[in-house]
Amino acid sequence: MDKALVINSYSPNIACLKLFFRCMEKYVGYGYFSNIYLFIDKSSYEPPEYVTPIYYDVNDNFRDQMVFCLSHVKDKVLLYSNEDYLFYDFANLKLADSLVNTLVDSDLSFVKFCHTDLEIYQEYQPKLFLIDKSCENTFSQTLTFWKTEDLLKIHQNCPPSEIGAKGDMFGHLEVAAKQVCRNLNIKGACYYNNEEKRGLCHFDTEVFPHTASALLRGGVWNTSEYANELKKITQAHNA
Repeated sequence: MDKALVINSYSPNIACLKLFFRCMEKYVGYGYFSNIYLFIDKSSYEPPEYVTPIYYDVNDNFRDQMVFCLSHVKDKVLLYSNEDYLFYDFANLKLADSLVNTLVDSDLSFVKFCHTDLEIYQEYQPKLFLIDKSCENTFSQTLTFWKTEDLLKIHQNCPPSEIGAKGDMFGHLEVAAKQVCRNLNIKGACYYNNEEKRGLCHFDTEVFPHTASALLRGGVWNTSEYANELKKITQAHNA
């Protein structure tokens, strides 16, 4: 099954974006994906040649940016990532492929890789826990395999909204999307195999070991949760 990699980014974070591509090349490999798309505003930055950039209007709200960019993704399945989800160990690609097959052959819309203990989830299959409209956290911007048409549909049905600091002022898309998922009866699953807890409420993943996330507000490295991993990455790449 073909699957794309989608990276959402913003030109002030290009230093981190460059690290993302280096880590992805080492620990996943760009050949694993049928296409690699970069959602970003126009700047002087030139991404690697294997990347297809999709330039959004920086003056649009985040919802509109995502609708525009996702409309250009031709692959049926995508792995969504932000530029600060830095891979720090080798991915289990055989397991990842099996999860893509599970996704495609089911009525699930997504399989995500950031388990939390914010609520109790029903087991869907061994190591897969169901996230449906009965859950509080029906949507999250985390490293996730998505059926592309469903992720696009969610954004199309959200009101104009933002993320990060802009979300504080104009409404958070992640909050609006939770209700949209309930309205559309969107459901998915989270992979969890008793990996170690990281921070206050989320866990690592053996499928795609990554930082979730490496940057805090203001562009500060998240050394409180990923000090060792970030030190290894930045030293390896003289960042």
